Amino acid sequence: MGGVAMRRRNVSAEELARIIRHRGSNTSWLQIQRDTGIPRRLAKRAYEEWQRSQPKEELKAARKDVAAEEFRTHLSLLTRFAESIVLSIDIPSPNDTRDAKEVLASVWRRDWLYEVGFVPVLDSTERGQRRVARQNQMLWESLQEHTHGKVRWQALDEWGKAWNTCRSDLAKFRKEAREIVLNILDQKLKLIDRIVKGSLNKDAIERMMDGVLQIVWSCIVAGKPHEEFPLVQAMPRGDGRTEVTFGKERLTEGLIFAEVDLAKEVATVCEWAAENSYKGNTTSGVAKQLNIMQDNIKELEGMLDPLRLRPLILGTQCELCRAYV
Repeated sequence: MGGVAMRRRNVSAEELARIIRHRGSNTSWLQIQRDTGIPRRLAKRAYEEWQRSQPKEELKAARKDVAAEEFRTHLSLLTRFAESIVLSIDIPSPNDTRDAKEVLASVWRRDWLYEVGFVPVLDSTERGQRRVARQNQMLWESLQEHTHGKVRWQALDEWGKAWNTCRSDLAKFRKEAREIVLNILDQKLKLIDRIVKGSLNKDAIERMMDGVLQIVWSCIVAGKPHEEFPLVQAMPRGDGRTEVTFGKERLTEGLIFAEVDLAKEVATVCEWAAENSYKGNTTSGVAKQLNIMQDNIKELEGMLDPLRLRPLILGTQCELCRAYV
């Protein structure tokens, strides 16, 4: 019994355009197969048939169009890569335990070729992750080459050092804030027991500590003196209970009490703890590192703004984009 003849597959116009674009940048047939999912023999046959059908002048024009499209992709990749760096760098929250490399890790893990549509499938395998890491390193080197002498990349290193120093200082800062709250509570007879029994929140003491920490942190970030602390207030609720709130914008979860006087006493303790914590030895060190980070973030935001970066890339060349010229 004879076998059933296999139907020969043809590439679509869209697939052919992608093959032409890849070959225009001297991509190997094996890499084209990986990037497009089209078997390399089929891709090569389709490309050669297309070549034979093109007059020489049209072929040159097509290659020029492919090069222009490749450069547009290159430009898009670099601007997105730079924008992602800017969006990733920030100042830490008081409970952030990541180091600077972990903060930027999301930039280096993203598959930018997939995001711009250059690669049709998101490859999450170990091999795919190695490809992404290799390509992101190439993008990083390309971005530095395009911006050489125009972007002060030391600002990113300075931000990272300040972040890591601030993270260490914040560990001390959190410990000091907790100790201050507990010391004040220890001075007030049976107040801890009254808070635990009188609060409708099981984690009342922890919420007090976190509220104090958030208040002091917001003042350091804003550069306000301790006399201008966001208010700790005992606010009446509609259900006859009283809530202790931290800051006008409610920086963290409040505490709810059935007894008004107890709520007011807790608010007073928290204000006192915040003032003492602000005057602690670690505050000035944290504030210094925050200022360094904020200055570097502002500098990088200005230098990597797309309105500045795109003309800069268009007016320069890197190793990757020389093939498009």
